[in-house]
Amino acid sequence: MLPTRTFLNPPPIDALLAELAAFRERIVGLLADDSADWSRRPAEAEWSLTEIACHLRDVEREVHQARFQALLADSSAFLPGVDADEWAIPRNYRAQDGRAAAAAFVAARAETIALLAPLPPDVWETQGQHTFFGPTSLHELVYLAVQHDRVHGQQIDALRA
Repeated sequence: MLPTRTFLNPPPIDALLAELAAFRERIVGLLADDSADWSRRPAEAEWSLTEIACHLRDVEREVHQARFQALLADSSAFLPGVDADEWAIPRNYRAQDGRAAAAAFVAARAETIALLAPLPPDVWETQGQHTFFGPTSLHELVYLAVQHDRVHGQQIDALRA
């Protein structure tokens, strides 16, 4: 049985692009905060700002951009499901430079927006075949990326509180 598609009926494209850009600016703001503690974990099993930044960087490049580019290259592309949370330990996120990872995310997100912003409306409805969700449009994939940002934005807020 397939999981429920929580990204059906996504917001308008311009709203999604604006939210992608706003999250990028939010990370720019985090980089400007000299008081941020990049290594503090609220609990042993929870992520620090460094780990979140590494995760955001890798997901942006290896999941979001990869899926968007695959779908733009082939309108019937297979879009593999990925459990990117599992990357934290083998990639040793905890020992990486959080500020560098956040800066790399900011750059990658700018690339994503530059890729998506000029696309005509009909391209946004192009559908590939997602491992978990079945037929999935570019519009839905971008909404999924926005939802991912929201989850990690809440984690960042909790760490900075």
